[in-house]
Amino acid sequence: MIYRKNHGFTLIEVVVVMGLLALFAAMATPRIRNQMDLNLKKRARMISAAAQHMYYQAAFKNATYRLHFNLDEQTYWVEKTSSGVELQAAVEKNRSAFHARSEEVSEPKFTSDTSLIPKPIKLEKGLKFKDIQTESNPLGTSSGHAYIHFFSFGYAEKATIRITSERGQIYSVVISPLTGNAKVYPYDVSEKNS
Repeated sequence: MIYRKNHGFTLIEVVVVMGLLALFAAMATPRIRNQMDLNLKKRARMISAAAQHMYYQAAFKNATYRLHFNLDEQTYWVEKTSSGVELQAAVEKNRSAFHARSEEVSEPKFTSDTSLIPKPIKLEKGLKFKDIQTESNPLGTSSGHAYIHFFSFGYAEKATIRITSERGQIYSVVISPLTGNAKVYPYDVSEKNS
């Protein structure tokens, strides 16, 4: 009786294994891309829901809320104050109208409100804030800090939040000032309006 020892794999076995590995890799790649797109859509909807909730909370609790964005860290959270708030654009307009440039306007104290968002939320890997345009900053901010205010008298600061993925897909969240509705668009609204 002759015993044969196998010292390796045949060429056919190696080709079959390589083919299976290529098939699994091809199946997994679209799922990774789809996951990033789903994260982008999910995050845009979560910001939209938070904005709508803050609009109602501001009126219900008779306080001014703001959505605070740190664009360098790609995070956002909720802050509130009981004191009156005036947008910077309105302050400048009033100053020039009354020529009272020597009078300083004190900034209201905002404190973090953990009832809606317990801690700052960081965007998922591969996502970032492209920019945030508001009434007080219509040109938009792409770095530093940005704020969207929700007032106790039933008014929200008009704003557009644009979130982008590494693949270049953009979602826009547009906040309506009178109703507080925050609509999510699966495209860049500023390019559509141009």
